[in-house]
This record gives sequence, C-alpha cells and structure tokens, in this order.
Amino acid sequence: MAKFTTSGIKALAANYVVAAKQAGVWSSTTNNMYGALDKIGKMVMLDGLFIDKLPELDGDELPLGKTIEEYFIDLTLPEAYTNITDEGAKDTAPALPSVEQCSYNYSLGREKIKTTVPYDNVERAARNVEDASNMIAKVLERLGNSYEMFKFAAKKQLLGNAATKAAAAGLSVTIAQPTDTATSEAFIKQIKSDVEEASFAHEGGLNGSLIGATPSLYLYVKKGVMPTVEVDALAGAFNSEKLAIPATVKVVDDFGSNTDIYAMLVDARGIKLHRDYHAIRQSPNADGDFINYVDHSEHTGFISKNTFIKVYKAQ
Repeated sequence: MAKFTTSGIKALAANYVVAAKQAGVWSSTTNNMYGALDKIGKMVMLDGLFIDKLPELDGDELPLGKTIEEYFIDLTLPEAYTNITDEGAKDTAPALPSVEQCSYNYSLGREKIKTTVPYDNVERAARNVEDASNMIAKVLERLGNSYEMFKFAAKKQLLGNAATKAAAAGLSVTIAQPTDTATSEAFIKQIKSDVEEASFAHEGGLNGSLIGATPSLYLYVKKGVMPTVEVDALAGAFNSEKLAIPATVKVVDDFGSNTDIYAMLVDARGIKLHRDYHAIRQSPNADGDFINYVDHSEHTGFISKNTFIKVYKAQ
C-alpha cells in the first residue's frame, strides 16, 4: 500500500480532476456494456439577480398624457409701505407673482423585448417534466429580467443626463475621488456642506431660482468609491457618527454615458422615470408551432429644474 502524503494526494488529485472535464463542450461517451449513450444525470441553470436597484426613481404611471410640464412660482420680495393714501390707491391693482418659464419632459418612445417558446422543443432536452417546466419558465423569466435591466439602465442614463445639465448650470464641484483617508474625509466634508446648504431655502436647481429646503437627499456614488470611504474614513474614526454621510447612499456601476462624474447629491423627487405604457402580448404561430411573447413599454424621463442637485468631478 502506498503511504498517504500531502504531495502524493496533491499529485493524485491533479491527475484525477482533469480540467478539460469541467465547463467544456459536449462530448458523447458510451462507457457501458450496451454501447448506449451515457446519460446526463443532472441539469442545472445557476442564476444571479437581475434587479432594478433604483426603485426610488420610479415615477407615477402616465396612462394618458405622456408629456410632463413643470411650472414654478417664485417668492415675492416685500416692498416698503409708504402711507395710507398711496397704498390705498393700489388696492385694486393686480400683483401677479413672478413665475419661471415652464419646462417640458417628453416621452422617450416605445421599446419592445421579444422572446419565443417553441413547442415540443425543450422537452427533447429535458430528463423529466419538472426539467421541461423549469426550462420554459426560465425563458419567460428572462423576459422580465430583460425589462428590469432595461429600466435600470434608463434610470442611470437619466441620472447621467441630470448630471450633465447640472454641470452646465455650474452645479458641480471638482474634488479628488476618495483613494485614502485624507481624500475620503475631504469628500465627506464636502457632502456635509452641500447637505447643509440644501437644508435651507437657497438659490439653486437648474433654474438658479430660490428653491425651498430639501426634505431628503440621495447620494449616488459610482462603484469603487464607497469601500475606500467606509474603510479609510468611517471605520477608523474615533467618532464615526460625526463622519456619517447625512444622505441615503446608493451605489451605481455607472451614470450611463456620463463619465465626467463619480458622485451626485440630489433631491430624488426631481429625477423620475415614469412608465407611460407596459403590456406583454402573446401570439401563437400554428404553422411554426411556437408562441411569441412581446414586452411593450414606453417611458417619460423627468428632470426637474427646481430641485437640489450637485455633482462631483474628480480632479
């Protein structure tokens, strides 16, 4: 008998667990007395999550009109009172409030996602009825997954569009992207300052008008930033409560086509993706013996010109 050693079992395992026999292409074998095909013992499909991680950006459904019109009434500046006679003469004169020019957000148009389930097809590959049912269900599940990921991508692009407009309006800050303790603390300090600004009525938004205090804020950060902030600044802080970011932090993998920023602080009421229409239609094809499923959708992206927004660019 050979003695069991660490080096010996390692060499045996290397020879036994041949890499070519995992994650490869189909190769038939007939290692049985009948010369019949060796059967597949298990069928699996290991799935991950395909979810829209920005549910707070879902707007109201718009089943009828698809365009969103935004109006804004300015505050009125007090004026000095002169005397009873002069002021009394003004009693019937109108004093309409100042208003900002209306802005409009239009439908993004219709999109469709199509998939087909053929009859008497996947059943040929299934070992049993349960396998066949699962395989067909996955095709339909992928239709839903595709719509969720499409909606998620549209929201990230909407954030990117808002960031581009904010930068053009002078609502950007150039500050080093956090890479160590010093830059992480500087970033948190800037965020705290901007949150404080947003907590009061101030001149801001894309219009630059006097807007009211923001009830709540979201900090959208590109992936890769928060681990540095959390480890280098927050984790080692003597008083982490004072360093805590006073906003709901959401990590995104990108801001659509906008590659100029790594974070943005916004009033999420001012950025919404409204669903105008959503329906899944199905159509069987008798001659071809299959059924088509088509997901139809239409959305309107909304960006407010009168809510808080600040974007952060790397130096």
